[in-house]
Amino acid sequence: MAGRLKALDVECEEKPGKYADGDGLYLIVAGPTSKNWSYRYWFKGKERWHGLGSFKDVSLKQARLARDAARRQVRDGIDLVEKKRVA
Repeated sequence: MAGRLKALDVECEEKPGKYADGDGLYLIVAGPTSKNWSYRYWFKGKERWHGLGSFKDVSLKQARLARDAARRQVRDGIDLVEKKRVA
């Protein structure tokens, strides 16, 4: 399922919205110059969004790798949002 977004499409996208890549990875576009990567997951019945970084700093490939690492942590019982809040 992963890999639905293409690097060129991501770079050219300017319309505000949430664009799914698969397996919980989203490109969130707020405007022409504001794009961020986010990982969506559920923890103990609650929907959570974990930011992975700005499109300017994190490529599509890097975002997929970060998503995979985040998925492993969630699978091990770690709530990423709470972990970040505590730190």
